[in-house]
Amino acid sequence: MAEANATNETNCLELGAFGCVDPHLERYAIWYWGIHGYLSLIICAFGITTNALNIIILTRGAMRTPINCILTAIAICDLLTMCSYIPFASHFYIECGLEATPKKYSYGWSTYMAVHSNISSTTHATSLWLAVFMAILRYVYLRTKKCCNIKQTSVICVFISVSWCSMMVPHYTLTGVSPVIRNNETLYRLNDIAIGSNNPSKLAITSFWLIAVFGKLMPCTLISVFIGLLLKKLHESAARRKRLFAHSDKGRNSSQRGGGGGRTARHQCTTTMLLVIIILYIVCEIPQVFAIIMSAMSRQFFQNVYFLIADTLDMIALINNAINFVLYCTMSQQFREHLLVVRACTGAGPQSARFNKKTYHSVEQSGVNTRTTNNHADNGLCVTGDTNVEKSVSQV
Repeated sequence: MAEANATNETNCLELGAFGCVDPHLERYAIWYWGIHGYLSLIICAFGITTNALNIIILTRGAMRTPINCILTAIAICDLLTMCSYIPFASHFYIECGLEATPKKYSYGWSTYMAVHSNISSTTHATSLWLAVFMAILRYVYLRTKKCCNIKQTSVICVFISVSWCSMMVPHYTLTGVSPVIRNNETLYRLNDIAIGSNNPSKLAITSFWLIAVFGKLMPCTLISVFIGLLLKKLHESAARRKRLFAHSDKGRNSSQRGGGGGRTARHQCTTTMLLVIIILYIVCEIPQVFAIIMSAMSRQFFQNVYFLIADTLDMIALINNAINFVLYCTMSQQFREHLLVVRACTGAGPQSARFNKKTYHSVEQSGVNTRTTNNHADNGLCVTGDTNVEKSVSQV
């Protein structure tokens, strides 16, 4: 046994760092495979419901701002991703086992896998570029107090979506299924493209680097840069306000002090929201970027490492797709108010009706103030109505 282990270790060293499958990683991958399908269904069910609520609430009259328009587009992308993932997880992880069988890899299901791969790649990269657009929009507003209106923002969101779909055309043309004979049985598997292929075509290599660089690496870099610029701008604004308060008249009344404290609290909440965004993108995207680039550099890494962590990376992405609703509810009072209105509208009984009437009047009146303020101030961006702390945070 000891000689066999020593021989195995020697072979691994000769093959390189990723020449052999790590037994601990393999055991983890097999264990996690058994629960991935069920966890995916739970996360997707939650994410579909919450993203639908996000779309409903963010498109209400009082919530229509350029930033919320982008958040709505992101919610649509996340919704499409999760809708396509449910049949995929149900068949390949719950209905079928690890073994490659004709039932698991039938022509129909392999074709669906190819379609799902294209949908998820497109929607995920589109949501990343929408996040870049949102960060740029917010930074420009803080710098100049000017930015796009809702119509212009909607056009840019559509342009981002169409542009990325156009960039994915090489990948669409390469994605397909081919029959494979194994143990006298016919299975249909996805065509080999750049990663994992012995002789990838030039089109396959081009398609891979388009997705890796423009769909992963570049948007993540831009988001990090603009988030850093936003935090720097907010820090400078906070320092400037602190100096102004320090030199203000001593006779200023307490209510005025409270207003300054409120503004400081608003910017603190905004900073917190931005930090959450940074952490989410770092946690969810950087591991994927690293794994994809390493897979391109080493075929052994793709076969012996990437295959074993792919399900975990998928789960991280799914959680990221479903988490926005929790963030909105936690950090936006305005979002919570509109959520209560939507819930009351679907409720039953006189108590729900009374609550609906009172809350709806309050929230819609706030919406009238919002639109009036936006039309005369910053054309609908970022700050709404009476500029409550959470209202400004909800539209960061």
